[in-house]
Amino acid sequence: MSEPGVVTTYRSGFPESRHRVHAVVVRRDGAVIAACGDPDRVTTLRSSAKPFQAQPLIASGGFDALGMDDRILAVMCASHAGQDIHVAEIIRGLAACGLGPEALQNERGTPEERMRHNCSGNHLGFLANSVYHGWDTATYRRPDHPSQRAALGVIAELSGLEAETIPTMTDGCGVVAFALPLRVIAGMYARLSETLPRQFAAMTAHPELVRADGDFDTEVMRSVAGCVAKGGAEGLSSIGLANEGIGIAIRIDDGNSRASAPAAIAVMRQLLGWNGDVPSGLGALAEPVFENCVGDPIVRLQADIALA
Repeated sequence: MSEPGVVTTYRSGFPESRHRVHAVVVRRDGAVIAACGDPDRVTTLRSSAKPFQAQPLIASGGFDALGMDDRILAVMCASHAGQDIHVAEIIRGLAACGLGPEALQNERGTPEERMRHNCSGNHLGFLANSVYHGWDTATYRRPDHPSQRAALGVIAELSGLEAETIPTMTDGCGVVAFALPLRVIAGMYARLSETLPRQFAAMTAHPELVRADGDFDTEVMRSVAGCVAKGGAEGLSSIGLANEGIGIAIRIDDGNSRASAPAAIAVMRQLLGWNGDVPSGLGALAEPVFENCVGDPIVRLQADIALA
């Protein structure tokens, strides 16, 4: 195990905080080809699971039977920003299910607030699968609900692990979350274009629906051909590079997601040979600058990561 990487937070040039970084790069067969820190660090998959959680609906034929399209699928895989373009696809998806926004259980707010919550597409997928199979929609979040069991089955199948060995817990939005080693997550993303071709196509065709303009996931999918990216809470970045046949999983050890974009770009810079400027859409994310409460741009993040 090599030393973790570091993302340092500078305040007016003073090194104020340091975020340790675990990163691993694997081929489609799961072989580790580069890493820093602990490639076997077990971490919660959180929202990086969303493309996989949508697969039972795709595999059953329910997605097509309900008349849904790739824009809706992109939002199902998303941690979107709650903008009107995202809400429009949630409304279309719910209508295809014969449901209204009150059926969403991703937060305690109003139906409008539920649709704008970043997990509304994920919950739409569980509801759609329940409607298609005739399962109870009022209890779709319960760990023993068929929709949650089906999602666990996909995670088990595509991770190569037995379902009963995968730690599960409750996610921030109330559905089942999973914990896996980083190298396993990287392998799942290395193979995503092959194992989840519908999700890969939808996410890469509509990156603005997966998050929002200016966010790493959206901008890296715009900037790098064959790239699929989906972050998760607590500082997880999961990236698949289909053209290179590799996957990347990065975990900020203290869970602070502000370090995720500079860490991911530093890793990709080494893998893809970006010797000068990074792609234009990623420039502001490579060393992000933050303003204080009165608008002074005084905080800058800088990554120092060496893969071995």
